[in-house]
Amino acid sequence: MMQPLIRIALAATLSVFQASGALADSDRTMPSWGKWSVDCGNTGLCLTSSLVRGQSAWVDIRIVRDWQAGAAPLVRITANSPLAGEGSVNLSIDGREVETFTVAELRETQSSVVSPTGFRPIGGEGFWYPTGPTTMALLDAMRAGNQLTISLPLNGASADITIPLKGLRQAFAWMDQRQQRSGSQTALAVSGDDMPQDAPHAIPVLVPETLPPAVRQAWDHSRTCSSIDPAIFAGLDAIAAPLPDKTTLYLLPCGSPTAYNTAYVTVLAYADGKARQLQMAHLSELGPIASDIIYNARWIPGTLELDGLYKGSGIGDCGTWNRWRWTGSTFALIAEASRMTCDGTETPLHDWPLLWPAPTSPK
Repeated sequence: MMQPLIRIALAATLSVFQASGALADSDRTMPSWGKWSVDCGNTGLCLTSSLVRGQSAWVDIRIVRDWQAGAAPLVRITANSPLAGEGSVNLSIDGREVETFTVAELRETQSSVVSPTGFRPIGGEGFWYPTGPTTMALLDAMRAGNQLTISLPLNGASADITIPLKGLRQAFAWMDQRQQRSGSQTALAVSGDDMPQDAPHAIPVLVPETLPPAVRQAWDHSRTCSSIDPAIFAGLDAIAAPLPDKTTLYLLPCGSPTAYNTAYVTVLAYADGKARQLQMAHLSELGPIASDIIYNARWIPGTLELDGLYKGSGIGDCGTWNRWRWTGSTFALIAEASRMTCDGTETPLHDWPLLWPAPTSPK
């Protein structure tokens, strides 16, 4: 248990900074509106998605946009069953048909779509919607509509799934803001005259062999982080993130994931080729400590912040959440929240008790 004096000090700090609004609890997790949620990968790729279940089928639709200035939005649709080869796919909005194409035509188009690096589709029978003007026409109709109905040939019959579109515009606006595209010609919510720019981003690291020698050496410092199957490594969103001072942050997995936690380490590489592993501040029962491990790490390129979430159980009802911000030379702990009771109650992350607000962090 945490020592009484430390608990009193933390409680006093908590009351002061909760009153001053030092940390917005709502940004501990990605938001959602209606049936639409948003997410971003460590590279800066972002998406909004909606999963709706019918009586015998479910459909997941994802609108994905990468960080490059010229990256066009892509639409991916996934169902829980294989599509019948002789059938057709139909999309309609508010009862008006938007597009119909055969499964054979759909499969022919898949080879022409380049899946964004770092995008990990969910399981099921997934396919990319035809790109270019066809995608833009669908998104325009979805922005203006109330519900999207997708008819898929599943299990020898047509399965109709209706997806409410309420909340989609808010999700688009969030993606625009996160990728700093609001008001640009390529904004998803409300476009403007500004020229599109690359969104804040990091470069994916798909294989350890591409790491600079000093980074690879630091990656294995005092541990066996490289003891990981290359195929598993490729799917863990490892990145090289450029920082403003001509240094590069490497966020790399350390060993194979467990059932619900993936360990990462951070390595800072300098322009002269040298590198060092970073230590990250945490709270403990005896006071602040430093650790080289971050669990389930998430990089936020636009704010140069790093989140970690150690799950104490499979449903994530307990554990510790942290946020660190780049200071110009290292990372400072600006927030920590923890729920120590693993009781099977699914408590949202924003309701976990806040242990450490940062007195000097801006709102």
